[in-house]
Amino acid sequence: MSDEIHEITDELTIVKDEVGMAKPTMRRFAVNVASLFSVQIANFLLPLLTVPYVVRIIGPEKLGLLNFSQAYVTYFSLLINYGFDMAAVRSIAANRADKEATNRIFSQVMAGKTLLWVLSTVVFVAVSLSNAEFKAHLFLHVCTYLVCIGTVLSPFWLYQAMEDLGRVALFNLAVKLIFSLSVLLLIRQAGDYFYQNLAISVSQIVVSVGALYVAMRRFGIRFSWPSGPELRTRFREDRTLFFSSVTITIYASSNVFILGLMSLPYNVGIYAAGTRLEGMAETFVGLALNQALFPVVAQAFGQGREQGLRMVRTTFFPLFILLSIVAVGLWLLGPFVLTLLYGTKFQDAGTVLRVVCVLPLIIGLSGLLGIHTMINLRMDRAFFTITAVGSVIGLTLNWLLIRPFAHIGAAYALVLTELYITLAMYGYLRWKGINVIKLSHLREAIDFTKTRIQTLRNR
Repeated sequence: MSDEIHEITDELTIVKDEVGMAKPTMRRFAVNVASLFSVQIANFLLPLLTVPYVVRIIGPEKLGLLNFSQAYVTYFSLLINYGFDMAAVRSIAANRADKEATNRIFSQVMAGKTLLWVLSTVVFVAVSLSNAEFKAHLFLHVCTYLVCIGTVLSPFWLYQAMEDLGRVALFNLAVKLIFSLSVLLLIRQAGDYFYQNLAISVSQIVVSVGALYVAMRRFGIRFSWPSGPELRTRFREDRTLFFSSVTITIYASSNVFILGLMSLPYNVGIYAAGTRLEGMAETFVGLALNQALFPVVAQAFGQGREQGLRMVRTTFFPLFILLSIVAVGLWLLGPFVLTLLYGTKFQDAGTVLRVVCVLPLIIGLSGLLGIHTMINLRMDRAFFTITAVGSVIGLTLNWLLIRPFAHIGAAYALVLTELYITLAMYGYLRWKGINVIKLSHLREAIDFTKTRIQTLRNR
């Protein structure tokens, strides 16, 4: 969700209603939308080429090891990012014409990430060598941890601040292509499974280095090591975003890690396969929502509180119907598609998928209630509190459900946590006298949906 906040808030600052939008802004918006859409197409199609090939060779157990290692390294990537990217985009976008300010912010972010990478590496080595479970697969974890170098070097936040998302799309596509080709060439037997995470790391590093070089040349950026007081100020100012990212990551991404600690690698592989298809659908649908519905919500809030709330009530119905169709489609067709992609060894993943198939609906509604309503109404503290409590609930449910029910328990823990987040946001808004579900807006919602579809078709 933190990435979604980042992407949406910065993208939507340049989006206005169709009437009166300047042609350069409209053209830039169209290019950004098309570029982001092309990346999501690549994200959707390339796994369809690599996943069936890889999983049939390595099997559920090795897939579980790969996903557990990625979940382990996610915490180090989270520490390295710290929230710098979100804060830097806002700061640079507000002072884009100020070269000195841009250079200063760029230097602070890169230096801060470097220092946190050093700290992360020390912690990674200490934990990996002191724990027998981690030490047994140390080489795999090292291959996975190399991606953190790419995290340090990645300048995609700078491209976003400069509204050059078309170039980001090309770099992301390059990552996917390098990874896919590497996996197809290197993985020949089950023992080659570690090449998947190594390929992810190497492709991210190579593309990040190239993207950083292009960014510094294109935007005239110069790096100079910041002073101690500057760095301390940067860390202090961005700590709220960091803790928000931590709470969201804990409840959204810890299932795999805890499942790996408390269960067998086979169960982790089954869980990863079952949630992968839902995740792809969620990402794909999320992009469509960001283009079709959510921009007009942000635009409405820009005109005033009542206009924004009216638009939220109007978009609720088409959003609910669309995501309900996606959930039903996953429940009906998901197990068949899983068997087609992963093979008969992963048949148990169909049960996981049918548990998590409601997540696109639940998370889509929480996005509307939280990111696009509470954040626009400056309810930041309440938003953080709800997600923080969600983290505690998520961890508790995982510890209670994984031991007796393994991967099925992890799936239910994820769904129940996300359901709490959505219901808590709805309850808080009702407590504040804001009701986002009004049948009186149904006719307006139908007209709105028809208009948006026609507008997108014209674009």
